[in-house]
Amino acid sequence: MALKKEKVLKKLKLIFFEIFKNKKLKINFNSSANTIKNWDSLAQINIVLATEKLFKVKFSVTEVSELKNVGEIIDLIIKKNGKI
Repeated sequence: MALKKEKVLKKLKLIFFEIFKNKKLKINFNSSANTIKNWDSLAQINIVLATEKLFKVKFSVTEVSELKNVGEIIDLIIKKNGKI
């Protein structure tokens, strides 16, 4: 499972680098809107849309509203797409 999480994190980092226009951004499982500058509601929408497209999953509004950090996004991706 840890290997899956690392694989998903590696792909998610590319989304974050693109959205925040910063390839030096440090992203880990605990990264959140509290730790990343400019992670606002618009960034959240862009992260969710790009993640859904990349991993071919769909998140409900409730699921998105309950996400607290990158680790929880990864757990949800794995739950929705067991083929990773």
